[in-house]
Amino acid sequence: MRAYADSSFLVKLIAREPGTEAAVAQYRRLELPRLYFLPLHALEVENAVRQRAFHQRRASPSGQRAQIARGKTAALARLERMLERGAFLAVAADWDDATRRARALSERHTERTGARAFDLLHVAFALELECEAFLTGDERQGVVAKAESLEVILVSEPD
Repeated sequence: MRAYADSSFLVKLIAREPGTEAAVAQYRRLELPRLYFLPLHALEVENAVRQRAFHQRRASPSGQRAQIARGKTAALARLERMLERGAFLAVAADWDDATRRARALSERHTERTGARAFDLLHVAFALELECEAFLTGDERQGVVAKAESLEVILVSEPD
């Protein structure tokens, strides 16, 4: 199965956060497909981990900073292991083609769904890579992906 996970889903796989257990369970249910990993994912996933550490440090007493740093380091190490094992498959895709496709998706779906440009770009990359499944933690993105005939695996954060 050709599967594409957006950055929110990938972050749930590598970092301990709400929705992690559900994301791991869905990934296993799909029999651990190799997930495409674009330079866009590298930027978004690594930045999400660092941004989370920033916000945790600001909201936590100074005595917890070492624990926050360990959590960040562990998440980034898990990302590297997933890449080394081939669970995340580093690929390149044509940004111009994906951007054109994302613009077309915007025309068809944004007024109805409220999808953001990056949501559309992820769906466009999944379509460009001829994926069958789209894994996400973003409901709007899932609606667009489903409208484009992708099998959507939506993992939301628990209440």
